[in-house]
Amino acid sequence: MFDTYIRVYIKKRRIVHMQKEMKREYPIPFHNDVFFKYMLIGEDAGSKLLRSRIIEEIYGLKVQRTQVLNPELLPEVFFGKRAVLDVVLEDETGHLYDLEMQVSGYTKEEQLRFQQYGYRLVGRQLKQGDDYTKLKPFYQIIFMNSMPKAGGRMIRHYTVKDEDNQEEPNNTLHRAIVFLPMIRQRVKEVGGMENLTEFETFCYVLAYNPDDAILNMKRRMVNVAMGKYNAMREDGPLFSWAESVEFANRAVQANLREQTAEAKRQGKDEGLDQGKKALLKAQIIHKYGIDDGWVDTLSNAQIDAAVICILECEAYPDLKEKLKHTAAE
Repeated sequence: MFDTYIRVYIKKRRIVHMQKEMKREYPIPFHNDVFFKYMLIGEDAGSKLLRSRIIEEIYGLKVQRTQVLNPELLPEVFFGKRAVLDVVLEDETGHLYDLEMQVSGYTKEEQLRFQQYGYRLVGRQLKQGDDYTKLKPFYQIIFMNSMPKAGGRMIRHYTVKDEDNQEEPNNTLHRAIVFLPMIRQRVKEVGGMENLTEFETFCYVLAYNPDDAILNMKRRMVNVAMGKYNAMREDGPLFSWAESVEFANRAVQANLREQTAEAKRQGKDEGLDQGKKALLKAQIIHKYGIDDGWVDTLSNAQIDAAVICILECEAYPDLKEKLKHTAAE
């Protein structure tokens, strides 16, 4: 079973990890999604600073106040709603923001999830019968711990435009993706680490953890991140949970790499299909803690649908029920 694979992988990696991390300063990376949410949900000055600066840097909006609408950070919440460890904010004008760290890659499934999730959050603003003019702008900010296939800008903005490159009037959903690993390209462009902006040094830390050169620059956003990291380390159960999530993420990625490599070696679609199936099994185990063989009964079309549907189904029976409406091949 795939959950057995994960447990064995985690056990082996934990031993190696513990040996190596005794020599390292940061047992989990700064792009760990548990830490990312922990860093941003506080009501202290540091978290407020990070939230407002991120919004200002990405969208150029001067925000005076932000309220976190989903401050929960508990293991049972994470495993019960694996959808995302995101941070949903509302500012003093009623504008909504969703900040997320994405560590599983810029895949087709994730691209579709970003769109579906964004529009779903936009729709939550209205109750049945409300006037559509009450909709407020909604801004997604996704920190992506992977490189885009085509290179280009580190920060990319996505919106709906016509053939003349004109934006759709009254567009409510705005999406920006920050491709963190591209910060190294930015270092070359500006002629060295010391020439990075405060926000860019923050992105460097998220991508690669702090180093002496970054810490010596005394940038405020980096200092806040460091303080948050040290504070979370003092919370034993929370930090252990973050480590467990990190191990699970690595196990899933390792399995997907193996499946993809096998597919390439064989030159067959079956290998890729097995990779999708393994991904769905991992999602179900991670979200619901269940591995009952149900995934093996699904068609390829149902598996493709399930990878997206699982994001909005809080209970396992709900996912099964929803998949009944997707025809088997």
